[in-house]
Amino acid sequence: MILVYAFTNQWGTNISRRVLLELQKLFTGDNFSFEIIRFHPRDFYKKYIEHNNYSLIIGLGDSYGQSEKIKIETQAKNVYNDQSIYPFAPILIDLNIPIIDNLDSDFFKISSNMGTYNCNWLAFSTQLYLNQNNLSTFHLFLDLPQKSNASLLAARINQLLVDNNILQ
Repeated sequence: MILVYAFTNQWGTNISRRVLLELQKLFTGDNFSFEIIRFHPRDFYKKYIEHNNYSLIIGLGDSYGQSEKIKIETQAKNVYNDQSIYPFAPILIDLNIPIIDNLDSDFFKISSNMGTYNCNWLAFSTQLYLNQNNLSTFHLFLDLPQKSNASLLAARINQLLVDNNILQ
């Protein structure tokens, strides 16, 4: 089973929400679960991450800044705003990213800075859970440029996953 989630704003108009809707058109079959996060991700984590086992988790968030590339995040921090998420956990944790040998640098870039808010909270909590339970789940988090076309971003994400045999 593959979990694909996105954060949304109160109007459902942000880029990660719109890309999730486009990915639903591209990723068909019973092997996918598409979920939206409306508020703090704690309830989502308890319902969809904790005590579940996926082959792949794909998180979508809205990138801040002027970059027009999709950022593939490699790390999460044990920080939510200015406080520790889990006091005795590591400061940084590497995401269990699938092997990506084919990467179009015109559209993607590698990043290790997803901030310290909801996206980071969920990525850190998810990866800590995966590590503590010795799960081999791949964990991919993509920060999306806010002023891009959702269907174009979804097509690029799909191509990245296909080119690297990640959906198998």
